Amino acid sequence: MLRDMLSNTTNDVDNSTSIIADASASMLIPTRVVFYIFLLLDIPSVICSLLLLYYFIRLPEVHHHNESNQIIIYLLIGSFLVTSLDIPLMLPYLHNYSYIPSMAHPKFFCIFWIMYDYGMYSINLWLMTLACLERYLRIFFKQLITHNAKRHFFLYYVSGVTIVLFVFFWYLYLIALYPCEQTQFDFTQILCGFPCYKTVGSVTIQNTDWAIADLLPLFLSILFIFILFSHVFYQRHRVSKHLTQQNIWKRTRKMFLQLLPITIIFLVFNMPLIIVGLLAISNPWYNTTPYFYVNSLSYCLSLCMPFAILSRQSVIQKRLATLLRLRRLNRTRPTNISVMPLRLGNTVTVRRSILATGMLNGL
Repeated sequence: MLRDMLSNTTNDVDNSTSIIADASASMLIPTRVVFYIFLLLDIPSVICSLLLLYYFIRLPEVHHHNESNQIIIYLLIGSFLVTSLDIPLMLPYLHNYSYIPSMAHPKFFCIFWIMYDYGMYSINLWLMTLACLERYLRIFFKQLITHNAKRHFFLYYVSGVTIVLFVFFWYLYLIALYPCEQTQFDFTQILCGFPCYKTVGSVTIQNTDWAIADLLPLFLSILFIFILFSHVFYQRHRVSKHLTQQNIWKRTRKMFLQLLPITIIFLVFNMPLIIVGLLAISNPWYNTTPYFYVNSLSYCLSLCMPFAILSRQSVIQKRLATLLRLRRLNRTRPTNISVMPLRLGNTVTVRRSILATGMLNGL
């Protein structure tokens, strides 16, 4: 989400403009670097997301663990919506800096792009919070959600729908309906600059937006991650003294490791954004090149999410490995055809012996 998180809360936009302008000349190389990184990562990320979604739907072995994978699928869909639309919209800007004015309705496009980018960033943060909470409850308080249909339905369905609807209507109001005059968009900036509530809106709205959409889900995610890690390590310590609990530990370990790579990339790609944003309160210089880098880094969460999910899906890994191995064998092993004529009286018959590589169906 390439947007200003904190400098707008001080209403010192005019004071920081000169600083940002002085740094713009040094942004050419960083912008090109980000362009090639996004381009090289986005295509494999989209392909990986599509493969995961296909196998989550088709494989019966994965269907058996549908509940434990349901929140993971939500995270996968959220990252896919960023890598399939949001990042491709940025690539033309990162390449030639200006392509929006040539559109038929650039203003409506800018409103859509800002809403989509802001909304998907916040939705993915809240989905990560939900994933951490769900994994903690499923590991240590499974009976609370499996033995009660209402709790189960609320956790896996109502909560996800509520997150999407709340974020959508929140940014629909702030960006499209907020009572401030959007005189113009800056087509030379990514996301067309900032919506008017970020520059001339009330400080209360700006702070509320930042707290609800960014800080609160990030704080809750870190809190649930800390609680989950602490409880897992405590259980591991108890299991080492009671061998009868080994089966419980195996189930805990499997579900914990499924979330571990996701939490790692979540913290790695989001914490720098918050830290630089906090530093920008006192020093607008952090809103220049440092902020460009950490904002770009936050998009790597969506780019790497499919690979983090795939790393803990052993069934899908085996299917993909089998598929790749068979294709490689089919390319390298030739087809041998031998023709042997046989004489039966005055008639000549031909017997063909064909040695071909067999294909396995169902992959």
